[in-house]
Amino acid sequence: MPADPRIRRQADALLAAGYEVDVFALRDAGQATEESVNGLRILRLPVRRRFASFAGHLAEYLAFTGAAALRLTREHRRRRYGVVQVATLPDFLAFAAAALKLAGVPLLLDLHEDMPAFFDDRFRSTGLRPLRPLIGGLTRASAAMADAILTVHEPLRQLSLARGVQPEKVTVVMNSADDRVFDPARHPRRPFLQDGELRLIHHSSLQRIYGLPVAVEAVARLRSDVEARLDVYGDGPYRSPVEAEVARLGVDDRVTLHGRVPMEQLPGLLASSDVALVPSLPEPYLQYSLSTKLLEAVAMGIPVIASDLATFRSHFSDTAIRYVAGGDAQALASAIRELAADPDGAGRQAAEARRQAEPYAWAIQAGRYLEVVDRLADRSSQ
Repeated sequence: MPADPRIRRQADALLAAGYEVDVFALRDAGQATEESVNGLRILRLPVRRRFASFAGHLAEYLAFTGAAALRLTREHRRRRYGVVQVATLPDFLAFAAAALKLAGVPLLLDLHEDMPAFFDDRFRSTGLRPLRPLIGGLTRASAAMADAILTVHEPLRQLSLARGVQPEKVTVVMNSADDRVFDPARHPRRPFLQDGELRLIHHSSLQRIYGLPVAVEAVARLRSDVEARLDVYGDGPYRSPVEAEVARLGVDDRVTLHGRVPMEQLPGLLASSDVALVPSLPEPYLQYSLSTKLLEAVAMGIPVIASDLATFRSHFSDTAIRYVAGGDAQALASAIRELAADPDGAGRQAAEARRQAEPYAWAIQAGRYLEVVDRLADRSSQ
């Protein structure tokens, strides 16, 4: 199956609606070049992620764009696609569908993130600054090429409109938790502080911007007055600095890095925890990011402490999420203490977050998604 949960959910929605679906994806070592899973046809191209540098990223992006263009054009002769959807990053992957676009096949661009903000965050070298106008130009050109655009939340939609995209062209389909998997009815919650220990949880790709060292320092600050444990699920390039911080602060008995776990295990892990931490750093890139991990914790009825970021606040009020200043370990530790001292308040906060998240449910988002695809497919068949 595709690694991206959003693509998996979209593919499932399309299959359930009667569409035939092909997914063109990266190919990791040991994976088949082609397979069919529950009716979904997966075509893996001879490109995989290997590099962290700008040159490496660019080479991989260009290689995949070229390979996708060739394979997509070849498959279209046989399959006669009705719609082509491109999931970013990068936005210029849309150009892989140029031949089909010229042949009259509608193009749907699904913006998972903002490419200029991603570029600014990941590649900060002064030598790369002259490329920023080019990145912005590619973003606008990709949007202009698309027949319709999806964004994962309203702030990203507003950013597209600010760049000149017509409002009727952009639809928000949120990257919601899959309610078939994150179902609290199937995973009973443990009573808050059941055994006297406060169980904290963080699950994400281990990247610098997600601020995990801040959470580690907060746990260290709790040592004298709150019996707390932090379980971390996920892996990534920032694992070594996190391990170094755990060792420096002497909290290896309180912080455990478990590595990656299958998504199907996460609901049970969340249900057996007391508080979820989302300590993202307050940087421009994350002002246009709504953590799926936050939505998954909310879906499971877990109280959340999160950094005070604009996109988070645009979806949840401070009665639903306990907000703290991003990057401030002392503020995070204080918020943890307050929730630990008020189990009833923690329960009310979690319940309010679930109430506010009701419009974000995947069943609703899938309906929006299918409306866009149906419209494009109807246009293609005319």
